[in-house]
Amino acid sequence: MSRSAFFRSRRMTRMGTFTRPLWLACLALGLMPFKAIAEPQTQRYLPAEAVVKEVLLTSPGIQSARAQKEALNLRAHTLRTGTAEFTLRANLQQRRVPLSQDRFNESTLSLERPVRLWGKSRVDGQLSDTTQLLAEIGFNDAMHEASRALMKLWFIHAQAMLTHAQAQQQVRSVTQIFQLAQARFKQGEIARLDLDLAQAEQQRVQAAEQLSQAELANAATALQSRYPGLPLSSQALQIQMQELGDFEAPQTSLRQEFLKQNHELNWLRTEAERLQLWAERARLDRLPDPTLGVYSARERGGAEQVTGLILSMPLPGGARRDTAQATLADAQAAADKVRSLELQLSAEFDQGWQRFHSQRAAAAQLQGAANTQQRAAEKSRKAFSLGEYSLFEMLMIARAAHEQQFAASRMQLDMLESLALLQLELHQIWDFDL
Repeated sequence: MSRSAFFRSRRMTRMGTFTRPLWLACLALGLMPFKAIAEPQTQRYLPAEAVVKEVLLTSPGIQSARAQKEALNLRAHTLRTGTAEFTLRANLQQRRVPLSQDRFNESTLSLERPVRLWGKSRVDGQLSDTTQLLAEIGFNDAMHEASRALMKLWFIHAQAMLTHAQAQQQVRSVTQIFQLAQARFKQGEIARLDLDLAQAEQQRVQAAEQLSQAELANAATALQSRYPGLPLSSQALQIQMQELGDFEAPQTSLRQEFLKQNHELNWLRTEAERLQLWAERARLDRLPDPTLGVYSARERGGAEQVTGLILSMPLPGGARRDTAQATLADAQAAADKVRSLELQLSAEFDQGWQRFHSQRAAAAQLQGAANTQQRAAEKSRKAFSLGEYSLFEMLMIARAAHEQQFAASRMQLDMLESLALLQLELHQIWDFDL
């Protein structure tokens, strides 16, 4: 999809609206400020596309999808060539003439084959093309679903990595507070109760760090056992929101692009088209196909030789009519499912779009609150060292600062996941379609 480098509207000044020549001149001279929205840069935080593709192609699920694709392609070839086969018939008989008591050995040999008429061969060719398209869409859909599953597991591991990193940071912070409390207790500036309180807080965060370590190990095991060749990050993601970017195109055009490229919807559209062709084929089948053949007969011990043509045609009954009406109803049901799925997918895309932008705004606000809370924690630590704050107050402020920063970092990661899933659905990243 082509992107424009400039699409911001004209800026206004106190003197009024710029005229077009003046606006172009100011833009050329660099005097007119404008803000260009950058493309989303999620791939820098994700595994490389080449690595992901290699891992997916070697997975059992994709190998099964490849086998299904080959099977559908072979069935498509069968539809094009047809299932009609030559039939060879041989007949041996003995003729007896009662008056003369003569006996004659006789034989008949025939070769027959049904013939597709009434435009059935043309429809079968269209059915073959549609079946091949279904095979391709099905394999691409399998790759897409596997990519989505891998991405979700990867973000679960990233969330576990973030939780563990935050827990380690909190252990270091509380350990410093405990060491400070020990020093002040030795100097007789705080009571034993305050020292015990600091030690209890240290034990609490150490337990939380151990639990986060176990969750990280479980997430890593789940990811590596399913995708053995996928490298895992050793550090928590540091997301730069100002560099992450946003979509340039409006929501409506991206929704249309999403519906255009959605594998599930395209598969159902193609399946509806295939059923429509089957309905046409069933309508043509109301006219039965003839069977043509040739035969050669040897009668009266070879004294007579007979050759001829064979023509046979079944007489159609009500079953052919009912089958044609049933396939037409199936085609109509598939077309209705296409419209229903379009509405469902449109709503899901809009929900994902709104979720991403809501998370983006919330992440910025939470990060601002975390920065403010962190400054308050630093001031409370200085105040405690000067004897202006109690240990309990400092611990509560430090805990609140940690929780606030963890909430901000978690929201940033959730926002990145929502953005990555949107780009995956739009085939802007990890596009492995054939």
